[in-house]
Amino acid sequence: MDWRTKLLSPKPKARRDYQSLVTPVYRGSTVVFDNQASVRDGWDQAADGYSYGLYGTPTALELSTRIAEIENAHRTLIVPGGQAAIALVYFAYCKAGSHALVPYSAYGPNKEMAEGILRGLGIEVEAYDPLIGDKISSLIRENTALIWCESPGSVTMEIQDVPAIVKAAHKKMWRLP
Repeated sequence: MDWRTKLLSPKPKARRDYQSLVTPVYRGSTVVFDNQASVRDGWDQAADGYSYGLYGTPTALELSTRIAEIENAHRTLIVPGGQAAIALVYFAYCKAGSHALVPYSAYGPNKEMAEGILRGLGIEVEAYDPLIGDKISSLIRENTALIWCESPGSVTMEIQDVPAIVKAAHKKMWRLP
């Protein structure tokens, strides 16, 4: 076998009987199967087994299971990066015709996503002064679906009055006294 082919070979070379107290770090995106019949493509690794790293490696699933347990949650979703996490929040709360508020000091790619893909999907994202506090109520509309807080602000480090923003949002969005 050519040395370059040997470098690409996925066949394990080291022993596999090592037992560690911690979950090893699995970085692979592609999972190797013994045969086609073994492949199950789904999000439920407990039932289907592993199929693709994007759906979760043993490392990510161990982390998400532990977070869910600590938070008394049914499940926790671990995403591969910051942009995926930002998109997940928008897509969980917003749809075409929604309005979202984002502080001027938000992470740059967040604002780029707002101007690009979100605008293209009919989601309006309006920037606000991160030090606005309870005055944010003047920006909340009938179609406001999300108020993004990022404290401290990215690069500029403003500390938002999150309790005041939450109180104003609850009062305005749910018409509380």
